[in-house]
Amino acid sequence: MNQIKRLLVVVFVALTFNGLAFQLSDQAKVSIITCSPGNEMYSVYGHSAIRVNDPRLNYDVAFNYGIFDFSSPNFLYRFCAGQTDYLLGAYRFDDFLNEYRHDKRSVFEQEINLTPSEKQAVVDFLIWNAQPENRVYRYNFFFDNCATRVRDVIADNVAGGITYTDSASHKTLRTLIKDYHGKLLWLNFGIDFLVAAESDREATLEEEMFLPDYVMQHFALAKRNDNGQNIAQPAQVLYQAPEQTQEPTWIWGPMVVFSLLLLVVAYFTWKQFQNKEMKPALDIILYGINGLGGLLLTWFTIYSEHPAMNPNYNLMWLVPVSLLFVIVSLRKKWPLSLRYYHLIFAAWMIVFVVLAPFLPQKFHSVFFIMAATFFIRALAHSLLIIKSLKAARN
Repeated sequence: MNQIKRLLVVVFVALTFNGLAFQLSDQAKVSIITCSPGNEMYSVYGHSAIRVNDPRLNYDVAFNYGIFDFSSPNFLYRFCAGQTDYLLGAYRFDDFLNEYRHDKRSVFEQEINLTPSEKQAVVDFLIWNAQPENRVYRYNFFFDNCATRVRDVIADNVAGGITYTDSASHKTLRTLIKDYHGKLLWLNFGIDFLVAAESDREATLEEEMFLPDYVMQHFALAKRNDNGQNIAQPAQVLYQAPEQTQEPTWIWGPMVVFSLLLLVVAYFTWKQFQNKEMKPALDIILYGINGLGGLLLTWFTIYSEHPAMNPNYNLMWLVPVSLLFVIVSLRKKWPLSLRYYHLIFAAWMIVFVVLAPFLPQKFHSVFFIMAATFFIRALAHSLLIIKSLKAARN
Protein backbone atom coordinates (compact mmCIF):
# COMPACT_ATOMS: atom_id res chain seq x y z
CA MET A 1 0.00 0.00 0.00
CA ASN A 2 1.60 3.30 -1.02
CA GLN A 3 1.64 6.45 1.09
CA ILE A 4 -1.32 8.09 -0.68
CA LYS A 5 -3.50 5.04 -0.05
CA ARG A 6 -2.43 5.14 3.57
CA LEU A 7 -3.70 8.68 3.84
CA LEU A 8 -7.07 7.54 2.50
CA VAL A 9 -7.44 4.96 5.25
CA VAL A 10 -5.97 7.02 8.06
CA VAL A 11 -9.42 7.90 9.40
CA PHE A 12 -10.56 4.27 9.48
CA VAL A 13 -11.08 4.26 13.24
CA ALA A 14 -12.91 7.55 13.21
CA LEU A 15 -15.27 6.32 10.49
CA THR A 16 -15.86 2.98 12.22
CA PHE A 17 -16.47 4.28 15.70
CA ASN A 18 -17.42 7.87 14.94
CA GLY A 19 -14.36 9.05 16.86
CA LEU A 20 -15.80 7.82 20.17
CA ALA A 21 -14.21 5.51 22.70
CA PHE A 22 -15.68 2.02 22.92
CA GLN A 23 -15.37 -0.82 25.38
CA LEU A 24 -13.00 -3.65 24.54
CA SER A 25 -14.10 -7.18 25.36
CA ASP A 26 -12.20 -9.59 27.58
CA GLN A 27 -10.71 -11.18 24.43
CA ALA A 28 -8.89 -8.03 23.36
CA LYS A 29 -5.13 -8.13 22.81
CA VAL A 30 -2.62 -5.31 22.39
CA SER A 31 0.62 -6.11 20.57
CA ILE A 32 3.81 -4.49 19.36
CA ILE A 33 4.42 -5.23 15.68
CA THR A 34 7.98 -5.18 14.38
CA CYS A 35 8.75 -5.27 10.66
CA SER A 36 12.15 -6.10 9.24
CA PRO A 37 14.10 -3.54 7.16
CA GLY A 38 13.18 -2.93 3.53
CA ASN A 39 15.14 -1.89 0.46
CA GLU A 40 13.97 1.73 0.27
CA MET A 41 16.00 4.37 2.10
CA TYR A 42 13.11 5.26 4.42
CA SER A 43 12.55 1.58 5.31
CA VAL A 44 16.12 0.40 5.82
CA TYR A 45 15.83 0.61 9.63
CA GLY A 46 12.60 -1.41 9.89
CA HIS A 47 9.24 -0.34 11.29
CA SER A 48 7.11 -0.54 14.44
CA ALA A 49 3.35 -0.36 14.94
CA ILE A 50 0.70 -1.26 17.51
CA ARG A 51 -1.97 -3.87 16.86
CA VAL A 52 -5.27 -3.89 18.75
CA ASN A 53 -7.17 -7.12 18.11
CA ASP A 54 -10.56 -7.89 19.65
CA PRO A 55 -12.04 -11.01 17.97
CA ARG A 56 -15.36 -10.65 19.78
CA LEU A 57 -15.87 -7.18 18.28
CA ASN A 58 -14.34 -8.17 14.94
CA TYR A 59 -11.89 -5.33 15.50
CA ASP A 60 -8.33 -5.80 14.26
CA VAL A 61 -6.52 -2.53 13.64
CA ALA A 62 -2.92 -1.46 13.05
CA PHE A 63 -1.97 1.91 14.51
CA ASN A 64 0.92 3.17 12.43
CA TYR A 65 2.96 6.26 13.36
CA GLY A 66 5.09 6.00 10.22
CA ILE A 67 2.88 7.66 7.60
CA PHE A 68 4.15 10.49 5.43
CA ASP A 69 3.51 11.80 1.94
CA PHE A 70 6.34 12.31 -0.57
CA SER A 71 4.03 14.48 -2.69
CA SER A 72 3.36 17.04 0.03
CA PRO A 73 4.58 20.59 -0.78
CA ASN A 74 8.31 21.18 -0.31
CA PHE A 75 8.76 17.67 1.11
CA LEU A 76 12.48 17.42 0.33
CA TYR A 77 13.29 20.85 1.75
CA ARG A 78 11.23 20.25 4.88
CA PHE A 79 12.85 16.84 5.37
CA CYS A 80 16.34 18.36 5.12
CA ALA A 81 15.32 21.18 7.46
CA GLY A 82 14.00 18.71 10.02
CA GLN A 83 10.46 20.01 9.55
CA THR A 84 8.88 16.79 8.30
CA ASP A 85 5.44 16.05 9.69
CA TYR A 86 4.48 12.42 10.14
CA LEU A 87 1.08 11.23 11.29
CA LEU A 88 -0.67 8.35 12.97
CA GLY A 89 -2.80 6.22 10.70
CA ALA A 90 -5.19 3.45 11.70
CA TYR A 91 -6.37 0.78 9.29
CA ARG A 92 -7.23 -2.90 9.12
CA PHE A 93 -4.38 -5.11 10.22
CA ASP A 94 -4.86 -7.43 7.24
CA ASP A 95 -4.01 -4.52 4.94
CA PHE A 96 -0.97 -3.66 7.03
CA LEU A 97 0.30 -7.26 7.00
CA ASN A 98 -0.33 -7.71 3.28
CA GLU A 99 1.75 -4.65 2.55
CA TYR A 100 4.78 -6.19 4.23
CA ARG A 101 4.16 -9.55 2.61
CA HIS A 102 4.17 -7.77 -0.75
CA ASP A 103 7.47 -6.07 0.12
CA LYS A 104 8.91 -9.38 1.42
CA ARG A 105 9.61 -7.96 4.88
CA SER A 106 9.23 -10.21 7.91
CA VAL A 107 6.64 -9.28 10.54
CA PHE A 108 6.80 -10.17 14.24
CA GLU A 109 4.20 -9.74 16.98
CA GLN A 110 4.73 -9.40 20.73
CA GLU A 111 1.53 -9.50 22.74
CA ILE A 112 1.79 -7.12 25.68
CA ASN A 113 0.74 -8.32 29.12
CA LEU A 114 -1.73 -5.61 30.12
CA THR A 115 -4.67 -5.52 32.46
CA PRO A 116 -8.12 -4.90 30.91
CA SER A 117 -8.05 -1.30 32.12
CA GLU A 118 -4.58 -0.77 30.61
CA LYS A 119 -5.68 -2.19 27.27
CA GLN A 120 -8.66 0.15 27.34
CA ALA A 121 -6.40 3.09 28.15
CA VAL A 122 -4.13 2.23 25.21
CA VAL A 123 -6.95 1.97 22.68
CA ASP A 124 -8.69 5.09 24.00
CA PHE A 125 -5.47 7.05 23.59
CA LEU A 126 -4.78 5.66 20.12
CA ILE A 127 -8.28 6.45 18.85
CA TRP A 128 -7.97 9.97 20.23
CA ASN A 129 -4.49 10.31 18.71
CA ALA A 130 -5.72 9.09 15.30
CA GLN A 131 -8.26 11.92 14.98
CA PRO A 132 -7.40 14.47 12.25
CA GLU A 133 -6.73 17.23 14.78
CA ASN A 134 -4.35 15.07 16.83
CA ARG A 135 -2.61 12.70 14.45
CA VAL A 136 0.22 14.92 13.12
CA TYR A 137 3.58 15.09 14.89
CA ARG A 138 7.00 16.54 14.06
CA TYR A 139 9.23 13.64 13.03
CA ASN A 140 12.63 13.37 14.67
CA PHE A 141 14.82 10.54 13.38
CA PHE A 142 16.60 9.72 16.63
CA PHE A 143 14.13 10.78 19.29
CA ASP A 144 10.57 10.85 17.95
CA ASN A 145 9.63 8.34 15.28
CA CYS A 146 7.41 5.31 14.69
CA ALA A 147 9.41 3.17 17.13
CA THR A 148 9.73 5.68 19.99
CA ARG A 149 6.01 6.46 19.76
CA VAL A 150 5.13 2.78 20.10
CA ARG A 151 7.51 2.47 23.06
CA ASP A 152 5.96 5.46 24.82
CA VAL A 153 2.31 4.57 24.19
CA ILE A 154 2.79 1.19 25.84
CA ALA A 155 5.08 2.31 28.67
CA ASP A 156 2.94 5.35 29.57
CA ASN A 157 -0.20 3.25 29.98
CA VAL A 158 1.16 0.54 32.29
CA ALA A 159 0.12 1.19 35.88
CA GLY A 160 3.29 1.55 37.91
CA GLY A 161 5.44 1.63 34.78
CA ILE A 162 7.96 -0.86 33.45
CA THR A 163 11.66 -1.46 33.99
CA TYR A 164 13.98 -2.43 31.16
CA THR A 165 16.58 -5.08 31.91
CA ASP A 166 20.09 -3.69 31.55
CA SER A 167 20.72 -5.08 28.09
CA ALA A 168 21.95 -1.96 26.35
CA SER A 169 24.33 -2.47 23.45
CA HIS A 170 26.56 0.43 24.59
CA LYS A 171 26.86 1.52 20.97
CA THR A 172 26.83 5.09 19.71
CA LEU A 173 23.88 6.42 17.76
CA ARG A 174 26.05 6.44 14.62
CA THR A 175 27.09 2.81 15.07
CA LEU A 176 23.49 1.75 15.67
CA ILE A 177 22.33 3.10 12.32
CA LYS A 178 25.44 1.98 10.43
CA ASP A 179 24.64 -1.60 11.48
CA TYR A 180 21.67 -1.38 9.09
CA HIS A 181 23.44 0.05 6.07
CA GLY A 182 25.06 -3.20 4.99
CA LYS A 183 25.94 -2.86 1.33
CA LEU A 184 24.16 0.49 0.96
CA LEU A 185 27.52 2.21 0.65
CA TRP A 186 26.27 5.56 -0.59
CA LEU A 187 23.67 5.79 2.18
CA ASN A 188 26.42 5.06 4.71
CA PHE A 189 28.56 7.78 3.10
CA GLY A 190 25.72 10.32 3.12
CA ILE A 191 24.78 9.65 6.75
CA ASP A 192 28.39 10.13 7.87
CA PHE A 193 28.51 13.35 5.83
CA LEU A 194 25.46 14.91 7.49
CA VAL A 195 25.22 13.39 10.97
CA ALA A 196 27.51 15.22 13.34
CA ALA A 197 29.39 14.71 16.59
CA GLU A 198 26.24 14.33 18.70
CA SER A 199 25.68 10.90 17.14
CA ASP A 200 29.04 9.65 18.41
CA ARG A 201 28.03 9.55 22.05
CA GLU A 202 26.86 6.28 23.57
CA ALA A 203 23.10 5.83 23.33
CA THR A 204 21.11 5.05 26.45
CA LEU A 205 19.00 1.92 26.51
CA GLU A 206 15.80 3.91 25.90
CA GLU A 207 17.46 5.91 23.11
CA GLU A 208 18.35 2.67 21.34
CA MET A 209 14.64 2.13 20.86
CA PHE A 210 14.48 4.63 18.02
CA LEU A 211 15.18 1.44 16.05
CA PRO A 212 12.30 -1.08 15.84
CA ASP A 213 14.52 -4.11 16.43
CA TYR A 214 15.63 -2.65 19.73
CA VAL A 215 12.03 -1.99 20.77
CA MET A 216 11.33 -5.70 20.25
CA GLN A 217 14.55 -6.72 21.98
CA HIS A 218 14.17 -4.53 25.07
CA PHE A 219 10.45 -5.16 25.53
CA ALA A 220 11.16 -8.90 25.42
CA LEU A 221 13.21 -8.48 28.64
CA ALA A 222 11.28 -5.63 30.31
CA LYS A 223 9.35 -6.24 33.56
CA ARG A 224 6.21 -4.76 35.02
CA ASN A 225 7.00 -2.81 38.17
CA ASP A 226 3.82 -3.89 39.96
CA ASN A 227 4.29 -7.66 39.79
CA GLY A 228 7.72 -8.24 38.24
CA GLN A 229 6.29 -10.20 35.30
CA ASN A 230 7.48 -9.82 31.72
CA ILE A 231 5.69 -7.01 29.95
CA ALA A 232 5.74 -8.89 26.63
CA GLN A 233 5.12 -12.45 25.59
CA PRO A 234 7.65 -14.16 23.29
CA ALA A 235 7.59 -12.80 19.75
CA GLN A 236 5.52 -14.69 17.20
CA VAL A 237 6.34 -14.73 13.50
CA LEU A 238 3.36 -13.50 11.47
CA TYR A 239 5.27 -13.56 8.21
CA GLN A 240 8.76 -14.85 7.49
CA ALA A 241 10.19 -13.29 4.37
CA PRO A 242 12.41 -15.37 2.11
CA GLU A 243 16.10 -14.72 2.45
CA GLN A 244 17.24 -12.05 0.01
CA THR A 245 20.72 -11.46 -1.31
CA GLN A 246 21.98 -8.03 -2.25
CA GLU A 247 24.13 -7.60 -5.31
CA PRO A 248 27.64 -6.35 -4.50
CA THR A 249 27.87 -2.57 -4.87
CA TRP A 250 31.51 -1.97 -3.97
CA ILE A 251 32.45 -1.32 -7.59
CA TRP A 252 30.29 1.78 -7.65
CA GLY A 253 30.78 2.68 -4.00
CA PRO A 254 32.25 5.98 -2.77
CA MET A 255 35.61 4.37 -1.93
CA VAL A 256 36.22 3.38 -5.55
CA VAL A 257 34.74 6.55 -7.07
CA PHE A 258 36.71 8.99 -4.91
CA SER A 259 39.89 6.91 -5.09
CA LEU A 260 39.72 7.16 -8.87
CA LEU A 261 39.11 10.90 -8.56
CA LEU A 262 42.19 11.16 -6.34
CA LEU A 263 44.31 9.35 -8.93
CA VAL A 264 43.05 11.54 -11.77
CA VAL A 265 43.69 14.76 -9.83
CA ALA A 266 47.11 13.50 -8.73
CA TYR A 267 48.05 12.67 -12.33
CA PHE A 268 47.09 16.05 -13.81
CA THR A 269 48.54 17.92 -10.85
CA TRP A 270 51.86 16.12 -11.23
CA LYS A 271 52.03 16.86 -14.95
CA GLN A 272 51.21 20.53 -14.35
CA PHE A 273 53.66 20.72 -11.45
CA GLN A 274 56.46 19.39 -13.64
CA ASN A 275 55.64 22.02 -16.26
CA LYS A 276 55.40 24.68 -13.51
CA GLU A 277 52.03 25.73 -14.89
CA MET A 278 49.00 24.94 -12.73
CA LYS A 279 45.83 25.23 -14.81
CA PRO A 280 43.16 27.22 -12.96
CA ALA A 281 40.24 25.13 -14.31
CA LEU A 282 41.01 22.17 -12.05
CA ASP A 283 41.47 24.52 -9.09
CA ILE A 284 38.08 26.09 -9.69
CA ILE A 285 36.40 22.69 -9.86
CA LEU A 286 38.05 21.27 -6.74
CA TYR A 287 37.83 24.36 -4.57
CA GLY A 288 34.29 24.89 -5.82
CA ILE A 289 33.29 21.38 -4.72
CA ASN A 290 35.01 21.92 -1.38
CA GLY A 291 33.32 25.27 -0.78
CA LEU A 292 29.86 24.12 -1.88
CA GLY A 293 30.13 21.06 0.37
CA GLY A 294 31.09 23.30 3.27
CA LEU A 295 28.25 25.69 2.50
CA LEU A 296 25.76 22.79 2.48
CA LEU A 297 27.02 21.51 5.83
CA THR A 298 26.88 25.01 7.27
CA TRP A 299 23.22 25.26 6.26
CA PHE A 300 22.42 21.93 7.94
CA THR A 301 24.37 22.95 11.03
CA ILE A 302 22.64 26.30 11.43
CA TYR A 303 19.14 25.81 10.06
CA SER A 304 18.22 22.13 10.26
CA GLU A 305 16.05 21.10 13.19
CA HIS A 306 17.30 17.52 12.96
CA PRO A 307 19.18 16.36 16.05
CA ALA A 308 22.84 15.42 15.82
CA MET A 309 23.54 17.94 13.04
CA ASN A 310 25.65 20.26 15.17
CA PRO A 311 28.58 20.55 15.57
CA ASN A 312 29.71 18.86 12.36
CA TYR A 313 33.49 18.53 12.24
CA ASN A 314 33.37 17.69 8.54
CA LEU A 315 33.54 21.48 8.24
CA MET A 316 37.23 21.13 9.02
CA TRP A 317 37.96 19.64 5.60
CA LEU A 318 35.02 21.14 3.71
CA VAL A 319 35.72 24.86 4.00
CA PRO A 320 32.99 27.31 2.90
CA VAL A 321 35.64 30.02 2.35
CA SER A 322 36.92 27.98 -0.60
CA LEU A 323 33.82 29.07 -2.51
CA LEU A 324 34.70 32.71 -1.94
CA PHE A 325 38.19 31.95 -3.23
CA VAL A 326 36.67 30.54 -6.44
CA ILE A 327 34.32 33.49 -6.90
CA VAL A 328 37.12 36.03 -6.51
CA SER A 329 39.32 34.01 -8.85
CA LEU A 330 36.65 34.07 -11.55
CA ARG A 331 36.00 37.80 -11.27
CA LYS A 332 39.55 39.05 -11.65
CA LYS A 333 43.02 37.91 -12.67
CA TRP A 334 44.79 35.77 -10.16
CA PRO A 335 46.52 38.34 -7.95
CA LEU A 336 49.67 37.31 -6.08
CA SER A 337 47.96 37.76 -2.72
CA LEU A 338 45.17 35.34 -3.69
CA ARG A 339 47.56 32.49 -4.35
CA TYR A 340 48.51 32.30 -0.68
CA TYR A 341 45.16 30.66 -0.03
CA HIS A 342 46.75 27.48 -1.35
CA LEU A 343 49.34 27.62 1.42
CA ILE A 344 46.71 28.26 4.08
CA PHE A 345 44.45 25.51 2.75
CA ALA A 346 47.26 22.94 2.55
CA ALA A 347 48.29 23.71 6.13
CA TRP A 348 44.67 23.45 7.27
CA MET A 349 44.29 20.00 5.69
CA ILE A 350 47.35 18.86 7.63
CA VAL A 351 45.80 20.21 10.82
CA PHE A 352 42.60 18.28 10.09
CA VAL A 353 44.41 14.95 9.57
CA VAL A 354 46.48 15.43 12.74
CA LEU A 355 43.47 16.38 14.88
CA ALA A 356 40.95 13.91 13.39
CA PRO A 357 41.71 11.03 15.82
CA PHE A 358 41.12 13.36 18.78
CA LEU A 359 37.91 15.02 17.60
CA PRO A 360 34.56 13.89 19.11
CA GLN A 361 33.27 12.76 15.72
CA LYS A 362 33.98 9.66 13.64
CA PHE A 363 34.88 10.27 10.00
CA HIS A 364 34.11 8.02 7.06
CA SER A 365 37.37 6.69 5.58
CA VAL A 366 36.43 8.17 2.19
CA PHE A 367 36.52 11.66 3.71
CA PHE A 368 40.28 11.34 4.13
CA ILE A 369 40.59 10.38 0.46
CA MET A 370 38.56 13.46 -0.48
CA ALA A 371 40.67 15.63 1.83
CA ALA A 372 43.81 14.18 0.21
CA THR A 373 42.44 15.11 -3.22
CA PHE A 374 42.07 18.75 -2.20
CA PHE A 375 45.38 18.68 -0.34
CA ILE A 376 47.39 17.40 -3.32
CA ARG A 377 46.26 20.34 -5.40
CA ALA A 378 46.96 22.87 -2.67
CA LEU A 379 50.32 21.27 -1.89
CA ALA A 380 51.49 21.49 -5.52
CA HIS A 381 50.59 25.18 -5.62
CA SER A 382 52.30 25.72 -2.27
CA LEU A 383 55.55 24.10 -3.41
CA LEU A 384 55.63 26.26 -6.54
CA ILE A 385 54.93 29.37 -4.45
CA ILE A 386 57.75 28.54 -2.05
CA LYS A 387 60.12 27.91 -4.98
CA SER A 388 59.20 31.23 -6.55
CA LEU A 389 59.74 33.07 -3.25
CA LYS A 390 63.15 31.47 -2.84
CA ALA A 391 64.07 32.37 -6.41
CA ALA A 392 62.99 35.98 -5.83
CA ARG A 393 65.22 36.23 -2.75
CA ASN A 394 68.19 34.96 -4.71
